[in-house]
Amino acid sequence: MAAKETITVTLDPDLVRYAKTHHAGNFSAYVNEALAAKVHEDRRRRALLQAHRDRAHEGADHELVERRMAHVAAQLAALSGEPAS
Repeated sequence: MAAKETITVTLDPDLVRYAKTHHAGNFSAYVNEALAAKVHEDRRRRALLQAHRDRAHEGADHELVERRMAHVAAQLAALSGEPAS
């Protein structure tokens, strides 16, 4: 693991009080672990979202989508008086 970087952060007093009373170890380590857990959860959620997108894309009827999009474009063009593209 790379060397840790010293930073200054501003935290809500209630969060600091909770962390100090519920964690017997180093406060910086506690904050580091909490941030690492948040990063891990964010990455897990992004991977799930990407998997859902991939499945939806694989199962999509792309020709139907194109026809419907062309139909919507024609309707919008008719409403605005412009030729459909």
